Amino acid sequence: MIKIIGHLAPDTDSTCAPIVYAWYLNEHKGMDAKAFVTGEINREAEFVLKKFGFDKPELLEELKEGDELIVVDTNNPDELIKGHDKAELLEIVDHHKLAGGLSTPGPISFTIRPYACTMTVMWEIINSEKVVEIPKEMAGIMLAAILSDTLNFTSPTTTEMDKRVADDLASMAEVEMEELASEMFEAKSDLSGMSGKDILLSDSKIFALKGNKMRIAVLETTKPENSLKMLDELKKAAEELKKEEGLDGLFFFTVDILNTKSHLIVFGDMEEELAKKAFGEEFENGVMELDGVVSRKKQMVPGIEKVL
Repeated sequence: MIKIIGHLAPDTDSTCAPIVYAWYLNEHKGMDAKAFVTGEINREAEFVLKKFGFDKPELLEELKEGDELIVVDTNNPDELIKGHDKAELLEIVDHHKLAGGLSTPGPISFTIRPYACTMTVMWEIINSEKVVEIPKEMAGIMLAAILSDTLNFTSPTTTEMDKRVADDLASMAEVEMEELASEMFEAKSDLSGMSGKDILLSDSKIFALKGNKMRIAVLETTKPENSLKMLDELKKAAEELKKEEGLDGLFFFTVDILNTKSHLIVFGDMEEELAKKAFGEEFENGVMELDGVVSRKKQMVPGIEKVL
C-alpha cells in the first residue's frame, strides 16, 4: 500500500490533498493508495471534511523502511514526519518553492507548479486524462482547499488558474463559493478551548533561514481580536516552544481575512529587530500592524529571510 501524506501541522490543503490523490490513484490508476494526516488538523479542515462527508484520515506519526510514500503539498524534509528518509519516495506533488534536502536512489515523478494550492496542480494532473470525472464531494474538498490557500482569492499567491479551477469545481460540487468561504473562515476563527500553544501550532512551519531555526506561525481569522486578547498566554507558550525546539526565533501573524492585513507578535528582542527591518513598521503595545501582508509563502518568510 502506498502512503500519501502532506506536511506536519496539516491545514485544509494538506488534509484534503492526500484524500484526493489517493482516490485518483485507486480509481483511475489501479494502485493501492491510502491518505494519512501527519498531525492534528485545524478546525477549518474539520469543518470541510464534515461538510462534504469525509472521515478524518488516519494519523501517521512515523514511516519505516519498506514503506512506499507519496508526498503532497510540500517538498521540504523539515516538514515531514520521522522516517521519511527510510521510506521509498515515489512521487511529489506540490506548489511551494524547491526546498532541497530530499534524495532518492532513482528518478521519481515530481510535479511542482507555481499555483496557490496543491489542488490546482492536481486538477491539471487529473484533467490530463479526459475520461476522469470528479465526484461532487471530491470537487467540494478540492474547492475548499483552494479557497483556504487563496483566502478566497485575496492572497497575493492567487493565480488566474486557481480562479478558473475553483469556478469549475464550484459547479461540480454545486456550492456557492462565497457562502462556503464564509463558513470555512468562521470555523477557522473559533478559538474556544484552544491554549496558546494550540494556536501557535495550528498553522505553523519551521524554516532554516540563513542558519537560523525560525518557526513562523499564522492564524487566519475573521476575528483577530480573539487571539490578540490572549497576548500574555501566547508569549508564555512561545517561550516554552522556543526552549523545547531550540528555536532562534518565533513569529506569529494573525491574518485579518476581512481587512487583508496582519497583526504580528514576536517573542524576543532579536525577532523584534528583524521584524522592524523586514516590514518597515513599529510595534505598538506589542503588536505590529501590516497592511496587505497575508501570505507566509510570498511575504512573511521572504521578508524575514531577506534581512537575515
